[in-house]
Amino acid sequence: MKDNDLSWLQRLTQMLAGTAQQLLQRCGHSAQQTGNSATPQQDVAPTRPRQSFSSELFAELLIELPEHQGNFLQAYQSGDLQSLKKHAHKLLGAVVYCDAPELESALRALQQALATTPDTIDLCYTRLINTINNTLSYSGYRGSS
Repeated sequence: MKDNDLSWLQRLTQMLAGTAQQLLQRCGHSAQQTGNSATPQQDVAPTRPRQSFSSELFAELLIELPEHQGNFLQAYQSGDLQSLKKHAHKLLGAVVYCDAPELESALRALQQALATTPDTIDLCYTRLINTINNTLSYSGYRGSS
């Protein structure tokens, strides 16, 4: 990768990390939400590195999410349930580290439908695609020009 391409990717990742942090805050996640009774200063300090890491991962996820969406679309349209399972498993593996509960829930629902309730696959697939679209929209993603 050329230096200017790497620099561009680094700037994009930093920008998306900031957008991801704002998105997490809009969804009600804050540095103070750790679930223990420690004082706020004790609470915030350990959380910042985790939140920063989560934001960076979320930024990377946003960059890759359109590709994942295309994979789901292709597998669904071709009726390839094994491919849908594979893509759901792969994306869920990334999402669980990004503090994206809506995406995680939609992916788990699709996995459950694929495993046990085939009559709900269409509904779960639609929910997932809508969740991906909403996530991209809220993040400011405009698609490639």
